[in-house]
Amino acid sequence: MSDEIVFYSSPCPAGAWCTGCWRKWSALQFEVVNLESADQKKPGYLAVNPMGKVPAIVHRGTVVTECGAICTYLADAFPAARLAPPLDSPARGTYYRWMFFGGAASSRR
Repeated sequence: MSDEIVFYSSPCPAGAWCTGCWRKWSALQFEVVNLESADQKKPGYLAVNPMGKVPAIVHRGTVVTECGAICTYLADAFPAARLAPPLDSPARGTYYRWMFFGGAASSRR
């Protein structure tokens, strides 16, 4: 399977935060699909994420949603990029805390 990553985002805070993190911290190549609010409820995107929310990625046929989950998934899927502490590192707990705090703090609820 291809390592192509399709990143569905929007100008909203959660989408922009997640996309910005990966552009800054990652050498990973991905296609960004920017969606306006109305586009998130169209059948094409609902096939990707039935909740109609961004961000979301599709990688190797797997759909991942939510900022913290996306960042963690990509760090684990590409360990050679060293984007996260190793699984057995004591720093992993702090990494998780900031990953999930960042996404929660940037979302509009």
